[in-house]
Amino acid sequence: MNERIRAGPSPSTSRLIVVPALIAVAVTAVRAFGEVHHWPEPIVNSAVCGKAILGVVWLVPIFGIYFALRLFRAGSQPGFVARAVILAMAGLLLKLGGTFIMERPGLGYVTRVSLNFAVTALALGLQAVAWPDLFKALLVYGYASRLPITVVEFLAMRGHWGTHYDALDPGFPQIGFWPTYARVSLVPNIFFMEAYTVIVGGLLGILAVAMMTRLNASQSAHTVNVHP
Repeated sequence: MNERIRAGPSPSTSRLIVVPALIAVAVTAVRAFGEVHHWPEPIVNSAVCGKAILGVVWLVPIFGIYFALRLFRAGSQPGFVARAVILAMAGLLLKLGGTFIMERPGLGYVTRVSLNFAVTALALGLQAVAWPDLFKALLVYGYASRLPITVVEFLAMRGHWGTHYDALDPGFPQIGFWPTYARVSLVPNIFFMEAYTVIVGGLLGILAVAMMTRLNASQSAHTVNVHP
């Protein structure tokens, strides 16, 4: 697992992510329709940050592994698999640390966001080092799946749809539409949920490739032993 692997050519990022991105957009559209028309839970959920079966968050592990295996089969792999696993796990720990900071009630919002931004940016840097091609694919997919959500949330907040796209915590301050939209939609989707996509998808993708590499090595060793 510590063996250095020569990286080969990788498929076009746009071709790699186009179908997953369309699936993510479709999930968002169907969920918005379902919430507006009061579909039952847990298919949809109109609560603040409501978890539901229909949600792009569940696509991240699936497509993280999918992108990694596609890249792996095309010959693009992390330089050192073991190092990539360590970096990816460290990135996840940093992301969890940033989430912990955001949940500290004793700190002001600007302080919490600034600290979370710094920690999360470092976590993203580790992912970029771990496997650049996978990082790029997840980054582009993340924006392709998350930017449409900001559009849906804009429309929901303007139209008062009564969905999780426009739901606010009971104690959310009255700060006007645009500051509210920036705080609950733009900042999370453009950076923090984008980081979740890259970090979680990257870790699971790298772990999948680590297992594939170990399996291929075991099969090669078995072939050598059977046919000396």
